[in-house]
Amino acid sequence: MSSDLVDWFDHEIWRQTGTSEYDRPVTPDELLADAPDAIWPGLMPCDLLPIIGDSIGNWLCVRIGENNRMGETIQWYHGGGDWMPWGQRLSDAIVFEALVDRLPGPRRQLAIPAEIPKQNFAPLDDPLVRWAFEQQTPTVSHLLTTDAPCDSIADTLLSSHVAEVAVRCELVQSSLHQRWSDSVDSKFAQSIGFDWNDVVQWRFDDARMPNDAWRVIARQLGLSDEDRGHQDWDAAAEHGKQCIEQSPDLLWPWDIAGYAEERRGRVADAMDVYREGAYRSTFTDQAVRINTHWTQSQAVKFCVARMQQLEPEQVFYSSYLKSLVGNNIQRSQNDVYQYWIDQSKQTVEDAERLTLLMRAGWDLGAASMDHYANLLEAIFDAATNAGQHARAALAKAHRQCLRERYEV
Repeated sequence: MSSDLVDWFDHEIWRQTGTSEYDRPVTPDELLADAPDAIWPGLMPCDLLPIIGDSIGNWLCVRIGENNRMGETIQWYHGGGDWMPWGQRLSDAIVFEALVDRLPGPRRQLAIPAEIPKQNFAPLDDPLVRWAFEQQTPTVSHLLTTDAPCDSIADTLLSSHVAEVAVRCELVQSSLHQRWSDSVDSKFAQSIGFDWNDVVQWRFDDARMPNDAWRVIARQLGLSDEDRGHQDWDAAAEHGKQCIEQSPDLLWPWDIAGYAEERRGRVADAMDVYREGAYRSTFTDQAVRINTHWTQSQAVKFCVARMQQLEPEQVFYSSYLKSLVGNNIQRSQNDVYQYWIDQSKQTVEDAERLTLLMRAGWDLGAASMDHYANLLEAIFDAATNAGQHARAALAKAHRQCLRERYEV
């Protein structure tokens, strides 16, 4: 357990209520319950323990590692089960949330929130924010009370290793943002005769937009050619590569890094990256924010859709990759779930079996809550046999939540 998390519990910081989006700490008694209310069984990966929530069911969680210790802090989104590392420590995640609106680029929500999450945010008077900044170096702590430029804030967080992956995700969005896209939503696209999926594709990569389509948009919005493009794919690719090194189990960095190679004409290199990315969970693709969901009619994962376009034979000869092609989500879910279950039965190593079972549940997700009941029991057994007792205890709690809430 990190020193700041020890302080969180020992000095009872969890008794405080914040003013930002994540403002409702979970009490130790709630965490120690047989079936904690904060856990979303099945939807939430069973190595996540919720620590702070918001008003609509999203959570900052600590991830339990194979070493039986609490590890990085994860932001988990209830609307689709998407998750993103927000730092190695809980205080890093709170600092990131406090500063994210001051970082470069557009703010993109995963979905429209039920209420304005930061309408009463008062960082200088927020006890959770003050505590989090007190856990940082003076260089980072200084950001709370100074009006630093957005690029400087990003550089400081990265150089201080605070919420690096989350910051780089924001910088990728900034690098690829195009000014015209702020004025073109699905309703506007329909009004000028454009398919929204095509517009999403152009938002992702300006080079994919036909010149005649740009002329229509420019005429409708009164724009000039200077308002088109301005994407920095080199910067986006570098951020993607850095995130792959730090969090290789995330999907979106592989998508970005692979496509950057594809844009450079390096098809073999792109295929290598896409092939690795294909085995990452869709719950980590950040597709809506990064605009990679324009390929969803072709394959469940962006990287597989691009592989299918570039070298379809590589997809055809892989039972796993083939299961991701097409837009029948339920079929893909069932096939991928069974693939990982079958893989788990072929290994004699309990730790490896545990990893494969986790993939079964949270690669594409299982199509039925009944699947999660059996899966969590298998995960409990594998974790126990592997000596990963903290994960076993957490899987048991997730299983009990299923039983009490869904009678499964």
